[in-house]
Amino acid sequence: MTERKWVLREIDEEVCGRLQAELGVLPLTAKLLSNRGLDSADKVKAFLNKDEIPLHDPYLLKDMDRAVERIRRAIDNKERVCIYGDYDVDGVTSTMMLYDYLTGRGVKCEYFIPDRISEGYGLSLPVIQRMVGRVDMIITVDTGITAIDEALYAKEQGIDMVITDHHNCREIIPDAVAVVNPHREDCAYPFKNLAGVGVVFKLLCAVDGDTKRICDRYADIVAIGTIADVMPIIDENRRIAAMGLKKLESVRSPGILALMRHAGIIKHGRQVKKVTSSTVGYVLAPRINAAGRIASASRAVELLVTKDEQLADKIAGELCETNKLRQAMEQEIYEQALQQIEQFGKDDCFFVLGSDGWHQGVIGVVASKIAEKFSLPCILFSYDGDVAKGSGRSIKGFSLMDALSSCEDLLCEYGGHELAAGLSVNKDRIDDFRKRINEYAKQYLVKTDSSLPLEIECKVDFSDVTLQGIREMQTMEPFGLQNLQPVLMMKRVAVTDLVYLSGGKHLKFKLRPHDNRFSGAEVGAIWFSVPADLKLSEGNICDVVFTADINEYMGQCTPQITIKALRLSDVESEDTAEGEQTYRRLKDPADRSDVSRSDVPTLAGFRDVYKFLKRDVLESSKHMAITATCRALEQENIHVSYCSFKIILDVLADEGLISCTYSDGGKIAEVGILPVGKKVNLDQSPILQMIRGNHRQI
Repeated sequence: MTERKWVLREIDEEVCGRLQAELGVLPLTAKLLSNRGLDSADKVKAFLNKDEIPLHDPYLLKDMDRAVERIRRAIDNKERVCIYGDYDVDGVTSTMMLYDYLTGRGVKCEYFIPDRISEGYGLSLPVIQRMVGRVDMIITVDTGITAIDEALYAKEQGIDMVITDHHNCREIIPDAVAVVNPHREDCAYPFKNLAGVGVVFKLLCAVDGDTKRICDRYADIVAIGTIADVMPIIDENRRIAAMGLKKLESVRSPGILALMRHAGIIKHGRQVKKVTSSTVGYVLAPRINAAGRIASASRAVELLVTKDEQLADKIAGELCETNKLRQAMEQEIYEQALQQIEQFGKDDCFFVLGSDGWHQGVIGVVASKIAEKFSLPCILFSYDGDVAKGSGRSIKGFSLMDALSSCEDLLCEYGGHELAAGLSVNKDRIDDFRKRINEYAKQYLVKTDSSLPLEIECKVDFSDVTLQGIREMQTMEPFGLQNLQPVLMMKRVAVTDLVYLSGGKHLKFKLRPHDNRFSGAEVGAIWFSVPADLKLSEGNICDVVFTADINEYMGQCTPQITIKALRLSDVESEDTAEGEQTYRRLKDPADRSDVSRSDVPTLAGFRDVYKFLKRDVLESSKHMAITATCRALEQENIHVSYCSFKIILDVLADEGLISCTYSDGGKIAEVGILPVGKKVNLDQSPILQMIRGNHRQI
């Protein structure tokens, strides 16, 4: 049911045993700590004590002194300042934080975030031209590191520019008053993985001179931007994220509170969901991001800045509706992109896809899905007249920026990270670009497997998936890049109580031990965006890969798991293969092999199965996995083998009592109940007579 290869990490049992003994933690917790390279009690305590992680001196960032001096002068002289931001969550949070601080210090401040569609990414000469005579200084946030011409023009017009960014630098640095970016080759800052909002955070700490005050004021904003931009949650990012998540538990910002209410995190005035890095990444961030993707990112800044509760509620509602529209757009583009790959991209090792109808604001997310599905880099283009504007995503070990640099002469512009980038190219050069970047990928793309491996931290049992176990696991929060939420595996669990949600898009069910080793044990599971070709039935014995959390409802806390992948277990596969082989042998006139008497159905078996079908097939028809249905029958004391059940279906269909068609090599039956028009004598069934004639010993 999944094409990805499951890769289980090796566990250092000696280290795990030592950690368990020294710290008194559960075996699962010890394994997860060991997997993170924490092989001693002292390292574990340092890792878990997030408040003690040092925040580095902001003045270690190159040009920080020059940036601080110029901004303090603007504060003292009440100068006119424009903050020039980016339209993603990192840019929105960066813009909001700097704007809020400077206006609070009396600066005549405004902000500008370009429209993704009409103005594109980064600094724009026409926009700067409009600022001439209106502002004394431009401060960029989460953008500007490649704005060579724009910085020069601003300087010529008497506008000072301070650039703060965290994207990869090129050989030439813009000529600005200050360029603060930890990725500068001449920057000695010890931690290179700050988000754009992290760089602004360091800037404000330096300008204000009181790091604690800035943390108390903006920790939640810095955390949202850092987590949303998928920065490694290590070093001071871990401290920043932890502070921010703690503040979000008792946040007072009208904008964030309104967004939490509309997103269902707060209900009836109380917080019903714990705010974790996943909550930020999968609930809050997409709603903020949606504004910049298909509407105006300035609206999201307004939400975070406003002190007006009514306005906050209105904007939060707008963003949630915009996010729903964004999701529908993404799904439509994703399906069209898959069709293009099927038509002309099967042999490519770097997908270059495009269309006139694709919204530029969502193609990056779709490119990410394509890259993950095929384990190949991908760029999606939205055509805008003679120019194609693209967004690309790559896979681990293949630098997208290096690949684009090899095609630089074909591009109008480009920029980004190793794994994500934006670019534009003349439409008539798309074919040349596709050919060139595929040639580069064939040379440098290391492809070790046909699918992206699904990395699993460790195998667990039902005894591990408890409230205590999950709570110990949550002490390792905040999770994120380089400290991923633990991905676990359970084998041979029975699937029950299947309920499809959102028109079949998602699936909710329960898991139980298949062998009843843990009496009464079960755990609720949710699977988002299930595969379209999923064939799963009540009673299937499966192996599952999942993440674990705690579900709180009506004051009750229970473990809940989120499925990442699922497959039929070896037990299920072996039982199915054996049953299918017996069934085919029994129906083969040329086969005189011995067959068990239990594989030929009795009249009582016919009666019981038919009653079961009439009760269970409530709709016009129902898909039934043969092995799983036999197990469900067994629970009701109806004892029929795989082979016997299929013979019963064949006979009932042949006699006109049901409709039955097989799929998936005979392992799935689609059954419908037909109206009875006559009395049926099953003993006269040609199928039964043939079987009994072929196998006289029965």
